[in-house]
Amino acid sequence: MRNELLILLGILLLALLMVLGGPTVTLTVTTSSVWDRSKPLKEIDLSSMQHLTQGEITVYFEPQQRRLAGDVIHALRQGWQLVAGRLGIALGAFGVVLVALSESERAEIGGIYLKQQVKQSLLSALQQRPRSPNPPFPVKVPPGLQSLQEADLKTRLSIYLTMPHEMLHRAVNEALESGLDKGWRSDLRTRGFEDGLAEYVGYIVSKEFDLEVHRHFLEGRRKNVQEALQGREPPTYNLTQEFLGHREVYFFGREDSRRLLPQGAAAVKIAAGYGVSLAFWLQIAQKHGEGVIKTFWQRISQRGFPNAKEAARILSELTGEDIWQKLQNMDLHEVLRTLEQAAGAP
Repeated sequence: MRNELLILLGILLLALLMVLGGPTVTLTVTTSSVWDRSKPLKEIDLSSMQHLTQGEITVYFEPQQRRLAGDVIHALRQGWQLVAGRLGIALGAFGVVLVALSESERAEIGGIYLKQQVKQSLLSALQQRPRSPNPPFPVKVPPGLQSLQEADLKTRLSIYLTMPHEMLHRAVNEALESGLDKGWRSDLRTRGFEDGLAEYVGYIVSKEFDLEVHRHFLEGRRKNVQEALQGREPPTYNLTQEFLGHREVYFFGREDSRRLLPQGAAAVKIAAGYGVSLAFWLQIAQKHGEGVIKTFWQRISQRGFPNAKEAARILSELTGEDIWQKLQNMDLHEVLRTLEQAAGAP
């Protein structure tokens, strides 16, 4: 009888914990951005920084950077609203860390190591592996920078181009982790669709809010395509074979975390793939209207992200084009004309 009572009490206690969540535990989550493995990392504890939050966007900053943080959060919210309105894509929650570095300090360190304190219910921590929050995006800025209007081109590239691009990938990953993966992640040929959309998101945000960033971006993509075109016969690019998704290989450890990246001719081919995949979506928008992209996104984000051939079939239904054939035979001369036209468009 006593054992039965103990079991009953245990069941009731467990039920109560499930309802109320029970006590919480604090987890330390870390992430790093490394650009030179031969040099030490600068450690930053986000709990020691101030932060601003508006909607789903949070910016961490030092006290002297409050005005700059306000500019950054305003710029990001504008970009998020533009993408949602034009493409129907909710880019979701995002964090930014403004990392003040002098020129001498930039030269001395090889990366940034971020620490973040996260609270989680004890029951959840015991039941499953804790899910890390999406890591904030570090932006290196000069210590004396007071506003985004005074920022150099590299800083503005991060705000108006890189962040929107990366957030498209994060939006896809969130959907896939929510049970909408219908073959997308396992098919490396979907990269032309996803990275192309990420490029297009960066394209419309930079065009709307910073034309210098916009022109610099398109000029870089055009040069990448020109380099890949040299000596290529026929002058076509196959997005289903030459721009495949990468399988990342990590060597874990604070001082030894890296991804194996392509080198030489392979790197030239991959770099060109960004420009080609952007031109693919630019051509779709120019010929059929941007609403087709919005409808395509709504369909796959609601019904599930399929493999590359199924995604091509869906887009073919929306456009009347043979999309699979188009992906396999992107004319690089036409790609260059598309990018040049986009750069010169009012």
